[in-house]
Amino acid sequence: MMNTHKAARMAALMLSTAGLLGPVQSFAQDAEAQDDSSLSTSNSGGVANTIVVTANKRSENLQKVPISVSAFSGEQIDRLGITDTTQITQQIPSLRVNAYSPNLTIFSLRGISQNNFTDNLEAPVAVYQDNAYVASMNAVAGQLFDIKRVEVLRGPQGTLFGRNATGGLIHYLSEDASSDNLNGYAQGEYGRFNSWSIEGAAGGKLVDGVRLRVAGRVEKADGYIKSRDTDATALGLGVIPGSGQDLGGKNGWAARANLQVDLTPDATLSLWYKHAEDNHVATGGYVFENCVYLDNGYCNTNAAGLSDDQNGVINGITSEKASPWEHFGERRGSFDRVMNSYQGQLDWKFGGVELTSITNYLTMDKVYAEDGDALPFTIVNVDSRVNFHQFSQETRLAGESDMLKWQVGGYYLDMKYDGSHAVTGVPIIDLAIASNGGYSLPTVAQQYVIHSKNWSIFAQGDINFTDRLSLTLGGRYSKDHKRIDYAAILSDPTFAPQPDPVLLFTDQDFLAEAPGVNREVYGDWAARVSLNFQLTPSTLLFASWNRGIKGGNWSLSSSIQPKDFRHRPETLNSLEGGFKTSLLGGMMRLNGTIFHYIYDDYQAFSLAGGVPHVFNSNAHSTGAELEAFLSPSRNFDAVLGATWQTSSVDKIPATDVQFGPELFPGAPDSQYCTNLGGVFRCDFPQKDITGAELPNAPRFSFNYLFRYNFDAAGGNIAAQVDGVWYDDQFLEVTNGLGSVQKAYNVTNASLTYRHEGTGISLTAWGRNVFNQAYRAYALNLGILGVTSIYAPPATYGATLRIPFGE
Repeated sequence: MMNTHKAARMAALMLSTAGLLGPVQSFAQDAEAQDDSSLSTSNSGGVANTIVVTANKRSENLQKVPISVSAFSGEQIDRLGITDTTQITQQIPSLRVNAYSPNLTIFSLRGISQNNFTDNLEAPVAVYQDNAYVASMNAVAGQLFDIKRVEVLRGPQGTLFGRNATGGLIHYLSEDASSDNLNGYAQGEYGRFNSWSIEGAAGGKLVDGVRLRVAGRVEKADGYIKSRDTDATALGLGVIPGSGQDLGGKNGWAARANLQVDLTPDATLSLWYKHAEDNHVATGGYVFENCVYLDNGYCNTNAAGLSDDQNGVINGITSEKASPWEHFGERRGSFDRVMNSYQGQLDWKFGGVELTSITNYLTMDKVYAEDGDALPFTIVNVDSRVNFHQFSQETRLAGESDMLKWQVGGYYLDMKYDGSHAVTGVPIIDLAIASNGGYSLPTVAQQYVIHSKNWSIFAQGDINFTDRLSLTLGGRYSKDHKRIDYAAILSDPTFAPQPDPVLLFTDQDFLAEAPGVNREVYGDWAARVSLNFQLTPSTLLFASWNRGIKGGNWSLSSSIQPKDFRHRPETLNSLEGGFKTSLLGGMMRLNGTIFHYIYDDYQAFSLAGGVPHVFNSNAHSTGAELEAFLSPSRNFDAVLGATWQTSSVDKIPATDVQFGPELFPGAPDSQYCTNLGGVFRCDFPQKDITGAELPNAPRFSFNYLFRYNFDAAGGNIAAQVDGVWYDDQFLEVTNGLGSVQKAYNVTNASLTYRHEGTGISLTAWGRNVFNQAYRAYALNLGILGVTSIYAPPATYGATLRIPFGE
């Protein structure tokens, strides 16, 4: 591995050299007088075609936007065979997704993410659906259907998109009812693990000036992580039954409708309704790995209390090697969720000014149960429920002249979380002993209601000094008002001396030691300054400073100290420089960016003491990205991307103290753990972790896609290979070696026949064709080892798509 300085010089040289290629090629083509329309080829849907994005909340050619943006149009997504969020993630540099079940979708951009799994937290990578912010990570579904475009904006986007777009944002734009002509499609898919889906859409004019589009999708799949019994006969325990429930399945459906009404020739009202359900999904379990057992029955750890061994997936009882696609948990998990979204958008042009008003109301109800330990005994169980709703209103005005493009606006967000997060088993032992003098099977249920209101005002303008030189200035002032009503209740009904629930503490109890800890009143500002130079008609250079902000919140943790209950807001200052250029007569797009992040009060997630906490720490990161989209002919497409990144988090708390039961009479002490008689107390000497890398931020990564098509048999045949390679990376900011994901490559392949006359297509596909075992999620539980979920093994299947209309 090259050192940091050498790698940084290589990345800078890579981008600067690539940046010089654009002007050389473009100057040679000046005689062709390229404009936006010439940046496409005859290959309809080719990856090098011009893509119009709304990264600045107005429609612009992606190559003219001085922001690090990746985007795929709906036609490209269709032709490239992308059907879920994970697959599109593989083709966008610096973007990762942790979606170990439909319960929670966590995006990571340049290592910026919120890996905490409690329901009350908002992510620093904002998710937008059809121009409306989705505040809850639980309300982001993984199904992609009837999509117009996906945009990924890297780096802080707080001026136009708000306080929780610190790391960037993902914007999913659905096909809408903008077309008068009848159009739509029907699609069916079947694959390994009895996975199947049916989707379709139809739209067109109802009467003059009124249009409707409806779309829907249903999907089901058996679990790919198979339940197994544990044969512990050699240990005198007989055969210990598993749950009998396979994990990683799907059982859900979603639908949406869009009605557009032309109120006047210059005013359009767009109304959306969206519904999604997940019903009795078999999920909520893990595989067990990276544990070397000590004589007391617990896993070996380092001085910080983290599992550092790397012996892979094992059966947690027999210690025998096991498949990453088998689990031995005894509890049947479940997941149920219902979401509804209602939205209205008014676009009205008058007097050279455009008014946009977006009103959204979203509700979500979720119930989730998991076996958190991956062992056939009750060690850790987690149960959560949340009723969430949000109301948002955005109003903005935009206009332009020869010298200035501008927009100003205001935003209001009102949210309420009413939920419970309950933990049963080992992490609760110390609280049970302190409260009841002993324990049987204790549970702490944390009940909470969080009210949150935010308002903000913003403005951004592009000042054109010349035809080639412009300056972007933007600012936003945001104000948060939050409060939490909180209670932690201990229950242990099978513990005879104290079978009744015990109120441990409330937010009111914390106030004596930490005044105001149950309230958050926070005002701050975001900013953007970007100098943009159009070196040639097809080459843009830019340098920018962006300041992003994210509000504070609360750590729902049974062992939290009052001073740590609320974590502070975070601020990210980003310095970026980049280029966007078109080569080979518009047949190739080449874009690159270098960035440096300075983080104040980064919200770092840690399982200190075996329970979730969020702590603040300063951090910094430096990296580079390069993307190439090539369509040299109607027969060939290629997408190539590369990233380099290094990062460091100043200091976060380590495990400190962890408790566990005496697993057998007279269990001996270990290096850090002392048997107190019925319970172990583990006191780890390393209290802090310094200089840790950001999670999900490999030093290097490389994505690729190659597609070749040719005409045959009255249609077109296309062969495609795509995938991504990631360097070694930590899956948690605590950087325990047990949660290191070693470098891996995932490759997918497909073969498509599309009939020329009807447009009907049939695709045979394979995903992860080399059966690469890699983790989608991991938690380092210290003396309890590492629990993980592995992404699906090799899968294969076929998709039939029937389009109709225009």
